[in-house]
Amino acid sequence: MRGRPNEPAFWPHGEPGPAIEYGYNPVVSTTDLTGFNKTIDDYLQTTGKIDFKIPGVEGLKLTGSASLDKSWKRGKNWRTPWTLYSWDKTTLLDDGTPSLTGSVSSPFTDARLSETMANRLGVNLTAMATYDKVINNDHTISLLAGLTRETDKSSGFNAFRRYFLSTLIPELSFGENKEQTIGVNDIFTRARLSYFGRVNYNYQEKYLAEFLWRVDGSYIFPPEKRFGFFPGVSVGWVLSKEEFFKDNVQFVNSLKIRGSWGQMGAEAFANNTLMEYQFFTLMNTGSGVFNDQVVKTLWEANVPNQNFTWEVANNSNVGLDATFMDNKFSFTFDYFYNQRSNVLAQRIASVPESTGIPFVNLPPENIGNLKNSGYEFSLNYQTNINDFTFGAGINGGYAKNKVLFMDEIPGAPDYQRRTGAPTDAWLLYQYDGVFKDMEAINANTLDYSAITGGADLRPGDMKFVDYTGDGIIDGDDQVRMDKNSIPTFTGGLNLNAAYKGFDLTVLMQGATGGLQMIGITESGDIGNYLDWSYQNRWSIDNPSDEFPRLSNRNTAYYQDGNKALNNTYWVRNNNYLRLKNIELGYTINPDILNKIGVKGLRLYMNGINLFTIDKIKIWDPESTNTSGQYYPQAKVINFGLKATL
Repeated sequence: MRGRPNEPAFWPHGEPGPAIEYGYNPVVSTTDLTGFNKTIDDYLQTTGKIDFKIPGVEGLKLTGSASLDKSWKRGKNWRTPWTLYSWDKTTLLDDGTPSLTGSVSSPFTDARLSETMANRLGVNLTAMATYDKVINNDHTISLLAGLTRETDKSSGFNAFRRYFLSTLIPELSFGENKEQTIGVNDIFTRARLSYFGRVNYNYQEKYLAEFLWRVDGSYIFPPEKRFGFFPGVSVGWVLSKEEFFKDNVQFVNSLKIRGSWGQMGAEAFANNTLMEYQFFTLMNTGSGVFNDQVVKTLWEANVPNQNFTWEVANNSNVGLDATFMDNKFSFTFDYFYNQRSNVLAQRIASVPESTGIPFVNLPPENIGNLKNSGYEFSLNYQTNINDFTFGAGINGGYAKNKVLFMDEIPGAPDYQRRTGAPTDAWLLYQYDGVFKDMEAINANTLDYSAITGGADLRPGDMKFVDYTGDGIIDGDDQVRMDKNSIPTFTGGLNLNAAYKGFDLTVLMQGATGGLQMIGITESGDIGNYLDWSYQNRWSIDNPSDEFPRLSNRNTAYYQDGNKALNNTYWVRNNNYLRLKNIELGYTINPDILNKIGVKGLRLYMNGINLFTIDKIKIWDPESTNTSGQYYPQAKVINFGLKATL
């Protein structure tokens, strides 16, 4: 919701004020004056499970489970025209109040009703067999095999009518047949089938091995490519159980080395949506005029692909776990390498628009290749000296990904290619300051017309680096960043201490290696500017060569998403260190409490998000929102007591 501070939400006699945009006024839009939009969802969910141990075969168990999700959904969107009132800023009534003019402000002038209904049933069936056996107290074997079948079916319809006899009866039967529409929605049939198994072997808790596998089948893929096989193996060696280790490395209490490799499959996603039935030629329906008659039309909605299959993640990991110095210290370390092959993506870069195929109609293809590697660790210490106990722990993880191959625009220069850069790295103009005055503009030798649309430069406009050196600022001067919005390193520190009845805990967390875009807002007559943008701006009274002038909406080229909004001026690193939680408490001696019939009493005070060290300053470095429109993490201070009676 937004509103202009110089225009009223309501006039003195209660009439709603003028529209903000597109005929909408927030104080009217949130009331039933514009109609209503209601959705009713009913659910029936149930699950059942049965375990059966085979008589005479110790360790063998059969398990069957079933779950059912049934839902009924009905939606009703009733839209009625509304009237808003404006004032010519001059004419007054006899009582001195503005003389208003009312008009229908909605983009339509008659009531209209849309209704939807959907009926959905999901069924999941699972069967498993497990077998556990210990041989001579040395060898432990565990076997598992099973299958899962999942189906999901839905059907529904939608209907629309307008030209109602009265706005008092929002029912389809009271609208006219003229311009009515009837269609289907939420119609789909989905099915998945998986076979899986696992074999575990353990010798004296010293040598550990596991092999697992699964065969997954999905309706997403063409019949010949529907199933994928995804194996995995892991091994472990507890060195501290070896005699040679016990005799020679006595300060280490336990040490385990482990490694694993495995594959997992992924279905086709685009824009956070499953790409269903892309091996079919899908059809869309509509209407058109032929021979002066309105007739139904049918056209192809996609380009089918009969040759795509599962995206595969190859995951490798080596690590160790150790405790030492009488178990006062514990340490864990993991190195991982993940390579995703056959990544499902659309050729939205190399297929030209001249083909007449919108990119949304392109099918998924197994064309991508990505890698992600890094490490994780934790080191902890815990000790006690008489009545004093103390503990400290530090943990962290580093991960960096890289695009090994992705569809690219033919002829794109290396510095703009996604291949070789982190996933989702931004392509940006390189900010180079601001034209402080006309003298700076007159001294400029670069041609900005490609991004200004031919408009003249003005004092306060942004300058960009001519990366190609051709004297022209255009799309070729955009550079692919070597970072993305995800920090490469995240870590934390926790401390705890206690002395007699007192206790203290501290948690700090931080991150480094990521980028964040800030300050990109719709501002001007559409909404307010950020205070940061206002305080740090070029103006006649404060001509700056660092901060640009403000513009109404996106009229300036450096605030226009179709021109040069994507530039490094808006980019900040999101490194931060935060005191996430600190708590101090005192537990009263139970001997004292027993005299008054209380079993326990603890007083405490804590603080959450008490301070953050970062370079962004104007909002939360953990936020990924570019305009500051998010719910901030609050700074909280609590006092309390906990009693046990």
